[in-house]
Amino acid sequence: MAFGSNRVKAVKQKIQVLQQCTTRCTKSLKQEAETEVTSLNCHIQLVKEELDQAQGCLATTLQKLKRTADKSERAMKVIENRALKTEEKMEL
Repeated sequence: MAFGSNRVKAVKQKIQVLQQCTTRCTKSLKQEAETEVTSLNCHIQLVKEELDQAQGCLATTLQKLKRTADKSERAMKVIENRALKTEEKMEL
């Protein structure tokens, strides 16, 4: 019986060692995952800030384009009116 008892003790010790190793590995993996999540959250925040800046620039550019288009439209109407007046003068 002593031989069987020793084998059982050895198996129990191996199980205990494996459980300890599993616990350490799990803790290590959890820490790595938490670090990765923190890093990704920081990256997401940076991307959001860049997006906000890009949207701001886009809005500003769009406003400038609208103003330029309005100016161009007004200038075109002025030129059209001048052309009509010139044509009227030429007809007389």
